[in-house]
Formats: sequence, C-alpha cells, structure tokens
Amino acid sequence: MGKRISEGKLKILLHIVVWAVLFVLPVYLLYDTDARERNFLMEVWFQLVCYAVIFYMSYFFLAPRFFFNGNKLAYFISSAMLIFVLTLSLGLLSNRFRPEFRDLEWEKRQMPGMAPGNSRPGLIRQPPLGRPPGPIKNWPLINFILTSCMVTGLSLGLRFSEKLMLNEKMRKEAEKEKLNSELAFLKNQINPHFLFNTLNSIYSLALMKSDMTAEAVMKLADMMRYMIQDVKNELVPLELELEYLMHYVELQKIRLNEKVAVQVNVDGDPQAFHIPPMILVPFIENAFKYGTSSHENALISINLKIKDGLLVFRVSNQLFSGREKPETFGIGISNTRRRLNLLYPGRHILELSNNGETFIVNLEISLV
Repeated sequence: MGKRISEGKLKILLHIVVWAVLFVLPVYLLYDTDARERNFLMEVWFQLVCYAVIFYMSYFFLAPRFFFNGNKLAYFISSAMLIFVLTLSLGLLSNRFRPEFRDLEWEKRQMPGMAPGNSRPGLIRQPPLGRPPGPIKNWPLINFILTSCMVTGLSLGLRFSEKLMLNEKMRKEAEKEKLNSELAFLKNQINPHFLFNTLNSIYSLALMKSDMTAEAVMKLADMMRYMIQDVKNELVPLELELEYLMHYVELQKIRLNEKVAVQVNVDGDPQAFHIPPMILVPFIENAFKYGTSSHENALISINLKIKDGLLVFRVSNQLFSGREKPETFGIGISNTRRRLNLLYPGRHILELSNNGETFIVNLEISLV
C-alpha cells in the first residue's frame, strides 16, 4: 500500500513540475516590459489554464465515463463542446486585454536602425508574439483549437496507456493468485495421499500386534509436525526435506520384511539450498507402493546428489505383475509433475521410464 501511495505522490509532483515550467517559460521569453507583451503574457497564461482544464476534464471525467464505457461518440462530442466553450472564452478575453490588435496594422520601418515610436536606436519593433501579419486575423484561435485537440489526444493516450498497464498488472496478479491456489490444491492432494498409505502401514503393524507399532506412531507424529509447520511455506531448507524423507523411509522399512532391500545414498551438502516441501516424497512413496512384494525379493534404490546448485534425484524400483500402472504412475507423481512445471519452468528435467521390470525416476532441478 505504501508503494502505491508513493507512486501516486510522484505522479502528482510530476504534473506540478510540468505545469510550473509551462507557466514560467513565457515569463522567461517575454522579458520586455511593454504593456502589449504583458497583456499577451496574460493571454498565454489563460490559454495554459484552458489546456489544463481540457487535459484533466478528459483524463478524470470524459474518458472514464464515456470513452472506456463504450460511448466513444459522446466522448468526442463532449470534448468538442468543451473546446468550443473555451475557445469562445479565449476570444472574448483577447478582445478585452488586447483591443489594439483588433484592427492593428504593422508599423513600417522609417529609416535604417530605427523603428517608429522606438527611442532606442538599432531596435525595431517586431510584430507581437502570436499575431503574425497577413490576412489570417483569427490565427490565434485556430492555433488554440489545434493545440486543444492535441492536448485532448495526449490526455486520452495517457489514460489509455495507464489502463493497459493496470490491466496487465491485474492479469499478472490474477495469474499469481491462480498459481498459488493451484499449488495449494496440489499440496493438499499429496498430503492425504501420503497419510492414507502410512496409516495403512501402521494398521498392518497393529493387526500383527507388532512391538514396532508405537515406534511407527512416533515417527508419523514427527512427520506430521513437519507437514503442519513447514509444508505451508513456499520453500523449506533442503536439509529439512531430506530429514523428512529419511523418516518416511524408516517408517516404511518398519512394515517391510527382509525380502525388501532399501538403499539410500545422499551425496553433497544440502544446507545452502531450499526446495518446495513434499516435492520428492511422491516418487519414493510410489516406489514403496508398487516396488515391494511379500513373497519376492525386491530392491528400492534412492540416490540424491547435490553439486553446483543442481539437485539430481534418482529412484528405481522393481515392478511386480498386476501392480504396475504404466499409464498414470500414481496420483502423487502426476501432481508432482504439475508442481514442477509451475515452480521450475525451464529449470528442471523429469524423466520416467518403465521397461516392464523396473520403474526409474530421473529428476534434475536447478536450485540457483
């Protein structure tokens, strides 16, 4: 909000400076103390006031009410009427302040270096500014009308450009809000999916009256603490995410028999990096869901390497007949693919391969 107020004050200051320069400039140019030039200066100032009225009437009232509401004809008619009224006022004011110009005939030079009525040698009275000699006696009014049309166009163009920028800003904010809502939705989808599988594991331990049930509940409590406190953040320390993954693997190993071998290898220092929460666990979850068997040997391999800001994550698991789902690879992976596309566009590579015997995940994310 403070930034918007600051921008508004800057815009007001810019308008004040521009109009101040326009009002001071004629004083600088018309330095002669001649009464006719002083009257002309008053006329110039009145014209500037008229231009300001035209500009701000179009900017604040006519353009928003008519032009941008689809009634462009009303806008142009209203602008023309405004210019006509101000032109009429200028004509009346010119006759009042400068009556000598109504039927003025330019003085001719009588002798070299001397102008009639001029007591200073070498100076020749020039035609008053804005009143060129010749038959075009109404040129000042025509010039005012033309300039007023340009001022109207400038006002409308400025208003139109600001409206375009505002629309673009609103579009980007809407896209950002949509992105945040979609990411929140995807994360909410992942969490219940994980809890469903984990509770199934604990339920199995309870049915077997295993002594590891209490330990499994404690590990789940630790993981729930992470999910409640940290998953709401856009990014979490990579070290914390890896700790969560290790808890998940340990929890899964509790329910597995000796036929399932799990290999975990982490290479590199994760302390300097951050990552979106819960973005790696669906691949591991998928491996435990489809890569284990109660009566066949199975191997799940998890490798994570961090080097020069690049995270390389590889998960592989065997596939058992009747349990593979090559068309979807699981709901969690589908959602994670969408999250990666939203959060790391052009900064990640995700390859999923399935040769009928082994399912392999290769993921690379640029963390810098």
